Amino acid sequence: MEEKENLVTDVTENTEETVEQTEEVVVPELKYSEEDFNNKLDEVLPKKLARREAKIRKEYEKKYGQLENVLKAGLNVDNIEEATEQLTNFYTQRGANIPTYHSEYSDRDLEILAQGDYEDIINGSTYKEVEDEANRLADIGLDNMTDRERLTFNKLGKYLTEEKSKKELAAMGVDESLLKDEEFNEFSSKLNPNLSLKEKYEMYKKYKPMPKVEPIGSLKGNTGKETGVKEFYTYEEASQFTREDFDKNPELFKAVERSMTKW
Repeated sequence: MEEKENLVTDVTENTEETVEQTEEVVVPELKYSEEDFNNKLDEVLPKKLARREAKIRKEYEKKYGQLENVLKAGLNVDNIEEATEQLTNFYTQRGANIPTYHSEYSDRDLEILAQGDYEDIINGSTYKEVEDEANRLADIGLDNMTDRERLTFNKLGKYLTEEKSKKELAAMGVDESLLKDEEFNEFSSKLNPNLSLKEKYEMYKKYKPMPKVEPIGSLKGNTGKETGVKEFYTYEEASQFTREDFDKNPELFKAVERSMTKW
């Protein structure tokens, strides 16, 4: 009997200790910074928009799917865009004032959806596959693209341009960090956009200004108007100069730099 009482006492004491320990546990308050909140929003919002889009598409097909089939068959066209164009012209010529359709998505919604489309296309895709998708959109034509397609197309264009530039740099043995070099980008922005990245880089190496050296001795007297520098140099002429030429005659470099804007 005494053992049972002791056992009950032990269990009671242990239970009370457990309750006390539980009461002492303080759940920390979760706090999010603005950056954390925005990151979480960017993670959740695309999924929410995608679900919303799928729901709208399903409702559209349920309501207007058969109507689309009737219009395409009746007007002998392949898609709803052609049917819309024909009907718009038909009723406009008869004096109807047809309001312009505006997407229900906000600019932010469209940007997020286009970014999602862009990431889906480039992730796990080869350069050729991305290029094929960009060409497919290009065949539609900018005027015929939706706002979402146009945004996606622009992103793909930038991606392909950058990837092509990386390949060119790798072939020259140049690190791709050059593409983010402010000095190089400022220099190349003054050149003819039809020049290849390789040509721009070779010119950059040749024409990059060196630290200014203060002339000494008799050289100080050779900085007058008679420098023998022309106002304009062609690309071919400028290509003949070396960095040493520019070091000896800073006015020559300035003249070449001014000429580059006209190439």
